[in-house]
Amino acid sequence: MRLASVPEAVAAIPDGATVAVDGFTLMGVAEALYEGIEASFRQTGHPRDLVIVHAAGQSNRKVGFEHFAVEGLARRIVGSHWGLMPRMSAFLGQGLAEAVCLPQGQLSTLFRSIAAGRPGNLSRIGLGTFVDPRIEAGKVNQPARDRAPDYVAIERIDGQDFMFYRSFKIDVGIFRASSVDQDGNCSQEDEAVWLDALAIAQAAHNANGLVICQAKKLVARGAIPPRQVTVPGALVDLVVPAPEPERQHRQTDGTFFDPVYITAGSGDELPRAPFSTRLAIGRRAIRFLHRGDVVNIGTGIPGDTVGPALAEAGLSDAITLTVESGVYGGVPAGGVDFGITAHPTAIIPHPNQFDFYNGGGLDATFMGAGQVDQFGNVNVSRLGGRVIGAGGFIDITQSARLVCFCFSLEGRNEKFVPQVDHLTFSADQARKNQQQVLYLTERAVFRLDSAGLRLIEVAPEVEPAEVLKRIPFPVAVAEPLARMPADIFDETIRPFDLPPQPAGKMRRPRAVSSGG
Repeated sequence: MRLASVPEAVAAIPDGATVAVDGFTLMGVAEALYEGIEASFRQTGHPRDLVIVHAAGQSNRKVGFEHFAVEGLARRIVGSHWGLMPRMSAFLGQGLAEAVCLPQGQLSTLFRSIAAGRPGNLSRIGLGTFVDPRIEAGKVNQPARDRAPDYVAIERIDGQDFMFYRSFKIDVGIFRASSVDQDGNCSQEDEAVWLDALAIAQAAHNANGLVICQAKKLVARGAIPPRQVTVPGALVDLVVPAPEPERQHRQTDGTFFDPVYITAGSGDELPRAPFSTRLAIGRRAIRFLHRGDVVNIGTGIPGDTVGPALAEAGLSDAITLTVESGVYGGVPAGGVDFGITAHPTAIIPHPNQFDFYNGGGLDATFMGAGQVDQFGNVNVSRLGGRVIGAGGFIDITQSARLVCFCFSLEGRNEKFVPQVDHLTFSADQARKNQQQVLYLTERAVFRLDSAGLRLIEVAPEVEPAEVLKRIPFPVAVAEPLARMPADIFDETIRPFDLPPQPAGKMRRPRAVSSGG
């Protein structure tokens, strides 16, 4: 290990290299190095033609991964999500670099397979979606379809189809650490999440590549307890102190450091949300849960409302909320700080969280939706010409027992369409997995049935015809048609409890053949 300046570290990155970078929104992002890569390319033309790989979205709509949206700097982006990256999303939409979108959990766990020298990952995750090689193989723009290699294939084992996510060589690994000692040992004690730093470092090191760590602070030899070392110094080639830590090494977009994101607390400290139609959606959503459920919540309406709805009902202790970044408990933050929680009860590494999710550990997930079609398919990955990506959406919605899409009928864009523009959630695959799927709005609730959507609830004083006229395709109506609970629309919620988990509950979707 040796200390290096930002320009020295950037100069060591070869043209054409495959570079794996760590981060989640702005958590874990080596901003000083990202800035340095962009500045060096603009000044010298190097490093250029990079293949940049990232498991999670890494931006606050302004910096982070946005530094790489420069023509010629990257020839290919392999990642999961660009929704908080307006420049990168437009950049990929215009075909200025090849865009390959793979599920977040599959990329995160693939780093470990690469590090271990395995040929790749076998998983059911991605079947029937745009990642399936029989549909789009994750190649979400024309340059990728023309030139990118195949990152996925179908393997048939014991009569069932599996997705095979292929390993590839990582030439450079970039991550950050809170403290780095004189031997290069790295700890992440101030970081709000544990991500993929260790696997990325191992993968690059084992390929005789370059491992670069951005450090928030340097400490003496032995200052980091061995159990707190997340990346051993033996794996690290260059340590780069962040020149401006207050700006370039923030714990989150919103704060340089706040212990609330890494320490437990009481339910009295959990944030609340003011009443709104969005909160009404969250209030209805939580009533589909059972005491003891382990739940994932996505960004948008679920992230903004499910936690506060549980908190105001005094049910925060009845449910375990999780986010794919690896956090448990507390109330998750939203927007550009999505991925953290106030007063978490546990923080585990990113790939381990997806092992738990993909293995069927989730009782329920609440997700947003960009488009919903007559078959029950959902699109969140390509909207209005923007290449957004799927993030962890595919991993999570294909493995949770209950999938509840939460969205507003009153938004600027029509949610219901005859056919989705991009197949991020496959209703057919959900049926094969025997999952329960709901579509929840502020005016009505729909259920996925064998032939498509069925209207099962409407809000008080709302006529079914008012809802159905906004949907450009026929929808079956349940008989009798239920009413949504009236008190979810009141300023103050009435106390209620959740039922216990059903006896003999199936913990995960049944493994069945995907057909084809």
